[in-house]
Amino acid sequence: MEHPAYSQLRPVTPSAAVVLCPNPSYATLEGTNSWVIRAEGDPCSIVIDPGPEDEGHLNVLNSKSDKAALILLTHRHHDHADGALRFRQLTGAPIRGVDKSYCRDAEPLVDGEIITVEGVTPQIEVVATPGHTGDCVCFYIWSGVPHESTLEGIVTGDTIAGRHTTMISETDGDLGLYLETLSRLEKDGQGVALLPGHGPDHPDVSVLARKYIDRREQRLQQVQDARKQLGPDATLKQIVDAIYTDVDPVLRNAAEQSTRVTLRYLDNNQ
Repeated sequence: MEHPAYSQLRPVTPSAAVVLCPNPSYATLEGTNSWVIRAEGDPCSIVIDPGPEDEGHLNVLNSKSDKAALILLTHRHHDHADGALRFRQLTGAPIRGVDKSYCRDAEPLVDGEIITVEGVTPQIEVVATPGHTGDCVCFYIWSGVPHESTLEGIVTGDTIAGRHTTMISETDGDLGLYLETLSRLEKDGQGVALLPGHGPDHPDVSVLARKYIDRREQRLQQVQDARKQLGPDATLKQIVDAIYTDVDPVLRNAAEQSTRVTLRYLDNNQ
């Protein structure tokens, strides 16, 4: 079974399988990946990112996850987190995220903590990965005790997608922190499966992390060159026009947002 496979539980590693939500768009690619963590024979599971409040998807996820004991959120965005409360109604499972307002019957996630659930063999290491948003975390999926077992995969949410790049939030996103996050994932993810929030999985996190870094550095250089050519009083529109010479009009707003984030980073690091 290959991506995309809607309404199916598609195994990716021995302890991680994915249910793809049918909410395709430019931002979500083929849809949101909801991850189910359990080893063969485990009586219950951990679900990461239930996705949007899509009743059909949540019912399929409930059926496929089979007794979800815990709900985890990579970050707060609606296509990952809005379905969490409804999924809790279906399963009774507590919800944990970095943002306390999203938690139910559980404490917020803490960087470096190890999550264990009775009846679930894999253990999950929480790693703070700010950048896309301030509350982003990645989940390192270990087959057993962390650093004493196999690191099967890294659930990255929107930090790294299976293809294309990701946007940086203009409210609490930070390009500098994002580049630091990507460098960490490039180091930690060598030979480790990418389990993304959108798009296909990939056998090596570090490969895509390096592509993301190279792309961001290329864009930084382009913005710097445009500023130098256009002068210090260049407007956002002028810079975007100079860089994105063939951008689809549908993507114009995304190009402008990306450029604003890049300009903010450059202004703060002069």
